[in-house]
Amino acid sequence: MFSETVARFGERTAVEIQRADRVDRFTYQQLHDLAVGRASWLQAKGVQPGDRCAILAHNDAHWCAAYLGILRTGAVAVPLDTNYSATQVATIVNDAGARVLFVSEALSTVAREALAGSQVQLCDLHNPGAAPLAPLAPLAPLAPSSPLLPSSPAVILYTSGTTSDPKGVILTHANLLAERDAAFKVVTVTDHDALLGVLPLFHSLAQLANLLLPFAVGARVVYLETINSTELIRALSERRITIFACVPQFFYLIHQRVTRQVQKSGMLTSLVFRALVETNFRLRRIGVNAGSIFFPKVHDVMGRGMRLLVTGGSKFDPAIGRDFYAWGFTMLQAYGLTETSAAASISRVDEAHIDTVGRALPGVDIKIVPSDSADGEIAIRGPIVMQGYFNRPAATAEVMQDGWFLTGDLGRIDREGRITITGRKKEIIVLASGKNIYPEEIEAHYRQSAFIKELCVMGLSSPDRPMTERLHALVIPDMDLMREKQIVNAGDILRFEIEGLAVGLPSHKRVLSYDISFEPLPRTTTGKVIRHEAERRVREQQRETTSDADSPLAEADQVWLAEPHAEAAAALIHTRVREGARVRPDANLELDLGLDSMERVELLTELEQRFRVRVPKAAASEVFTVRHLVEAVRPGAGQSALSPTIGSSDESWALLLRDLPPETDPVLSGLLDRRLVSGVLLFLASRLIRVFVGRVAGLESLPARGPFMICPNHQSFLDPLFVCAALPYRVFRNQFFVGAVEYFETPFTRWVARVVNCVPVDPDANLVPAMQAGAFGLTHGKALILFPEGERSIDGSVKKFKKGATILARHLGVPIVPVALNGIYELWPRNRAFNGRVLWPWSGHRISVVFGDPMTFDENETYGDAASRLRERVNELWRDG
Repeated sequence: MFSETVARFGERTAVEIQRADRVDRFTYQQLHDLAVGRASWLQAKGVQPGDRCAILAHNDAHWCAAYLGILRTGAVAVPLDTNYSATQVATIVNDAGARVLFVSEALSTVAREALAGSQVQLCDLHNPGAAPLAPLAPLAPLAPSSPLLPSSPAVILYTSGTTSDPKGVILTHANLLAERDAAFKVVTVTDHDALLGVLPLFHSLAQLANLLLPFAVGARVVYLETINSTELIRALSERRITIFACVPQFFYLIHQRVTRQVQKSGMLTSLVFRALVETNFRLRRIGVNAGSIFFPKVHDVMGRGMRLLVTGGSKFDPAIGRDFYAWGFTMLQAYGLTETSAAASISRVDEAHIDTVGRALPGVDIKIVPSDSADGEIAIRGPIVMQGYFNRPAATAEVMQDGWFLTGDLGRIDREGRITITGRKKEIIVLASGKNIYPEEIEAHYRQSAFIKELCVMGLSSPDRPMTERLHALVIPDMDLMREKQIVNAGDILRFEIEGLAVGLPSHKRVLSYDISFEPLPRTTTGKVIRHEAERRVREQQRETTSDADSPLAEADQVWLAEPHAEAAAALIHTRVREGARVRPDANLELDLGLDSMERVELLTELEQRFRVRVPKAAASEVFTVRHLVEAVRPGAGQSALSPTIGSSDESWALLLRDLPPETDPVLSGLLDRRLVSGVLLFLASRLIRVFVGRVAGLESLPARGPFMICPNHQSFLDPLFVCAALPYRVFRNQFFVGAVEYFETPFTRWVARVVNCVPVDPDANLVPAMQAGAFGLTHGKALILFPEGERSIDGSVKKFKKGATILARHLGVPIVPVALNGIYELWPRNRAFNGRVLWPWSGHRISVVFGDPMTFDENETYGDAASRLRERVNELWRDG
C-alpha cells in the first residue's frame, strides 16, 4: 500500500518534524528509502517473517521508517510506550520474544538497562547500521521476501504497562487494511490534507490517524519534537493543519482558554458571546455555519484551514463538544479499542449528535450484551477485530464470544444505531443503595467549575463501615487560575464550587467527600485516568494525615526548621494553627493547618511586624505553605530580626485598619461624592422593587445617625436590591457596598458600581484592601451593607458567618443591624435559573426583610464568638420571619 502511494506522490512531503528552531521535511520517496534501509538491515541481521521487532522512540519520520521497514521484511512491529521504565521495557520485549529493539538516543539509557544481559539486538533508530549506537558496515541490498497472507500479524500493541500481566494485541495486515477501508467510507482524507500527529504512535488511534490513513493517500503529517501547549498552538497556526485527531484533554484545554478569555472580557462580552454560540448552534442545524465570522479568534488559534477535529481514546464531555460545534468546528467522536484496530464507530460529518460516538463503521457489527448494570456491555464483530492476545489463549477466550469481542465498556444504541458510552464495566461504582454510578458522568458535571482542573470520582467506604460506600473525589485545583485571581484559600473556593454544582445532581450522584491534591492525576499516555492509582493516592494521603503527628520529618526539613529564622517563625505559626496540627515545612496553611483567610492575614501581619519586613501583595498571593510563609518574611541583607513574641489578632487588625487610604484614592473617593439627582432616581427605582416585598419590619431599629453596618443573610444575587428597597431615604443615600471585582471589570459595570456606591474589591484575593475599604466608608459616616456569610446559601438557610463584620465593628466602634431575608432564595437559588414567576401576585410567594435591634461587640468577646452571636440573631429573625 505504501509503495503505491510513493509511486504517485514520491516528491510530496510525507512527514514534517517541527523543532524549536526549524522544520525538518521528508518526502515520500525519502521515507520509502529509509524504510527500505531498515528492512535491508533487518534481513542482514537474520530477521525472518513473523519475528518481532520492537520500537522505543518518540514520534518522527525515523519511527515511521522503522515501522514500515519491519512490515516490509514480513516481521511484526512491537511499538513500546515511551513512558515505560526499564523493567517494563524488559518485560514487554521478553513477552513478545523480540529479536531487535529500535531505540532513539533520548531513550537509549532505558533501553540499555532493560536489555542488560539480553540477546536482543539494540539498534539506533536514526542509524540502523549501529550495534549498539555506533556506526557499522554499509547496508546490504534488500533481498526479496516471501509474500505474506493478509492474516499474517503486522503489529503487536500492548494494552498494559504493568509488569504482572502484559497483554499484546495481535493486529494483522487484514485488520489494518479493513480499518483503513472502513474509515475512508466515512471520512474523506486526500493528498491535500495535513494532519497534526501529537498522539504517540504506539497508540492504535495514532497509527490509524497519523500513519495508516495519511500514508495511504499521500497526505502530509506533522510531528512535534516537543509536545506542549505552546508548540501545539504554533503548529496549528503555522503548519496549515486540516485534520487533527487527539484525546479529549487537549480540546478541554482549548475550551478552557477560550471561556476564560471570554470571562475576562466582562459581563456584556460574555452575554454577547453566549448569544452568538446559541445562534450559530441553531444555524448549523439548518446547514449554515457562521463560526469563522462569529468567533474569528478561536478559528485563528485552531487554524483557518481546519476541516476536521477527531477525538477518541476516552469519554468526551458532550457539553464541550457542543461548544466546539457551535463555534463552527466539525468534530467527530471515534470509539474503539486497541483490540479493534482503533476505531469501531465514529460520528458522521453531517450530524450534530455530539453526545454519542456515532454509528458502527461500514462492515462492523456492534451490539449490546445484557449485563448486571442498567446498560449492557458493548460487543464488536468484524474484520477489524484482533486475531487475539499474543501467547494468551485464556485471555483471548475470555473476551471473544462466538466471534464477538466483549469490550468491557457499557453503553446503549438508539434507533438510528448511534452508540452512547456510559462507562467501563470494571469502573462502575455500586453504592450500598444498589445504585450504579458511572464516574465519568459525575466528573464531567463537576468539571464545569473553572477552578477544578481535574478530578477523579471513586467509591470509598469508611474503615469502620466497609458496607457504606460513598462517592469521594480526588480534586486537583487549577492553581494557575488561582494565582491569576490571587486566591490563596483554594479549599474555600473548591468547597463553594462543589457544593453549588451538587445542586444539579440527584442526591445519590453527589460527591459527599473529597481530598485536594496539587499533583496531576495519574494518567496513561493517551490521557485516561488510572483510577486504581488515584484511589491508592487517596488512601495514602488519608493514612499520612492520620499518622502525621507521629511520622518523623525528613532530615532536610529538620535542618531547615532548626535554622534560627525558620525556628522563630515556626514557633509563632504554631500558636495560630488548629489544635493537633503539625507545623511542617510543606504543610498547607489552609488545608493542613486550618487557617482561614482572616487568620492568614493576621498571621502574616504579625510576622511582618516581628521581622520588620513588608511582603509585597504579589508575593503574599503566592504563599500557600509554611515554607512559603517563612521565606516570605525572611529579613533581607542588612536587616535585623526582632525577637518573636506572641502577639494577638487584635494587634494585627488594629495595625491594618489604622492606616486607611486617603480621600483622594481613585477607587474610594466616589463614596464621598454627593449624587443628588442619581441618588433620588435610584431611590425611586428601589420603590418599584419594593412592590414585590411582602413584609418590611423593624425599620425603627436603624440608627438615626452616625456610621453603622447592615448585615443580612445571603440568599441570592438579588439580595442587595431587596435590602436597598426596604431602606428609608436617609439611610439609602448614605449606604455603600464592598463588591467582588469580577462583576465590575468593564467600563460600564465600573460606572454602575460608582453610581450605586459599590467599591469593587475582591475579598478572596485582596482581603486587607476590602476591609480597609469598609473601614474608609464607615469612618466617613456611611452605612456599610455587608453579607457576613461571604457566599450565597446553598439551600436558603443561614450559614456560618465570617469574622470580617465583627472585626470592623469592634475596631471602629460601630453597631451592626442584623437583617433577615426570606423568600429571595426561591426567586434565584444558587446555581439555578432565575424564577421570575414567583414575583407575580397570584403565585402566593412573599418576600420579607426584617431588621433587628443594633448589636455591639466589646474586647471581651473574640471575633469568632461575636460572629457566632450575630449569626444566631440573624437566624432567629429568619426563622420568625
